[in-house]
This record gives sequence, C-alpha cells and structure tokens, in this order.
Amino acid sequence: MKLLKWLAVGLFAILFLIILWVMTLHWRNHNESTHFNEQVMQQAPGDYVKLTAGQTHYQRYGSSGDWVVLVHGFSIPATAWGDIPSRLAEQGFRVLTFDLYGRGYSERPDIPYTGALYEQQVIELLNALNINDPVHIVGLSMGGAVATRAAAQHPERFARVGLVAPLHEPILPPGIPAGLGYYMVSAFYIPMLEQGLADESVSAEITASLVESYQHQREIRGFTRALTSSIYNFTPDNHSRFYQQLRDQQKPVWLAWGTADTTVPFVLNEAVRSDAGVLDRHFEVFEGAGHMPHLEHPVRFSQALSTFLHGN
Repeated sequence: MKLLKWLAVGLFAILFLIILWVMTLHWRNHNESTHFNEQVMQQAPGDYVKLTAGQTHYQRYGSSGDWVVLVHGFSIPATAWGDIPSRLAEQGFRVLTFDLYGRGYSERPDIPYTGALYEQQVIELLNALNINDPVHIVGLSMGGAVATRAAAQHPERFARVGLVAPLHEPILPPGIPAGLGYYMVSAFYIPMLEQGLADESVSAEITASLVESYQHQREIRGFTRALTSSIYNFTPDNHSRFYQQLRDQQKPVWLAWGTADTTVPFVLNEAVRSDAGVLDRHFEVFEGAGHMPHLEHPVRFSQALSTFLHGN
C-alpha cells in the first residue's frame, strides 16, 4: 500500500511539474498585448471590409484582367505569398489577398474557427467587393482546403483552382481538452513556427517580411485562441470530399508541391491528384523545395501558375 501511495504521489508531482513547465513557457511566450481596434486597422496596409464575423483585411493588385484570390495557410497571414501577387498582376491579372479570421490584420472573433466560417469569409468578401464574375482561387497549405471547399460549394463563383501543398488528410487534434491545448499551442507551437521561418533558400527581404508579420499578429489578442480553435474545429474535417466534388464538377485544378516539404509531405500529392482529378500537365513538382515553393522559385512558380490560369 505504501508503494502505491508513493507511486501516486510521484505521478502527481511529475504531472504538477509538467503543468508548471507548460505554464511557465506560456507566460514567457504569450505576448498578446494589443486589442484589435481602430489603431491596428490604421496601421495595416490595404483596406478593410466588415463581414458577418468581423473585419477582414485585404489588398488588391493589378488594374485589369481576371481576378485571382490567394488564400494563405494556417499560421502566416497574406504576406506568406511574398511577391507572387505583384508578379501575377504583371502577367495580366487582378489579385486579391486577405487575412483569414484570427490571422494578420483581420479580426479575431471569439467563435469556432470552422471550415464553414472560412468558406463564408471568402464568399462574403467577394460579394462585399462586388466581384461577381467567376474568379480563380489559389490556396496554400490549410488555405488549399479553404479554397477547395469554397470552390466546391460555390462552383458558379470560381473558374480555376490552384493548390500549393494543400491540407487534404484530416489532422486530429491532440487527445487533450481544448483548454489545455490552448496553453500547449502557446508554449510550444507558436514559438516553433517563428523559428521555422528562417530559410536560406528564401530571399532575406521576404524572410524579414514573414517574420515581421508573424511577430505583429502574435501581439493582437485572440491569435492563440484562433490557432487552437482551428486545430480542434477545422483541421479534423473530411476535406477529401470537397476535392472529390471539384473532380466531379470537372473543375480545372493545378497543383504545386516541393519534394522536400516536411510540413505537408510530398507523398500526399497522390491522394490530392486522385481526389481532385489533377491532370499530369497541371502538376508542378519543385525538386528540393520545401513547404513554400512559390517563395523559393517565384519566377517559375508565377509563370507556371499564370499559364494555367490563362487557360493554356
């Protein structure tokens, strides 16, 4: 009995030390000191529009041509696209970038961050800007799942779909309550993401821009909550059904992937190509590139994407 008692005490002590460690890292790393307010909005480049769930920050590039909507990924806001918006504008497109709710300069509503929320944000943004003709949409990583869902659910609004290492397989949340998951994300995941932005294969200017935007969004209250909610409410979705809808609708889909991607492994391209009906000529492989091939090879990426979007 004494042995069991001491084992229980020992386990309790270990659990207490782990919780204390996590909380210490949370307090050290958590720097959300700014409320989303008018001052934040005035600092942001571009413009704002009030949608159902909150203010959405967006920017437009180009003066003529078909519209291309770029949807960023899980953690880095629209700056994740680097100079691709400007390059596409030079190639005859009008480009729309925006920050998903909870990211960048957009508002952080205290609601579940679901696939339906992001889909609604895309459609409402197009409506608010009076963009009524079919547009092209391109999604990066988690933004690929957002773009796919929006296009599949509203096929009349989208002409062609581009995907860059997209989220396809459901990612289950950790087997702990979301409340505890919040502190785990704050203590470990958010600092790790910032450390991963240093990439020698990307220009120093682009890297500095990514780091600056990532650090700034961390200061606005609600960022950690938004990431945590996305992990528990969006990434576990059955994303593949929307890819299959695109295939059934015979929607042209272009796919780009880096073979050295460690975030969304390259091997997953096979399932995406099968579900979305991606033609071989519309599959762009970037040998040795990581999760953001558009930043490592911007010229080749923009030219290949432009060719696809022009219908060639």
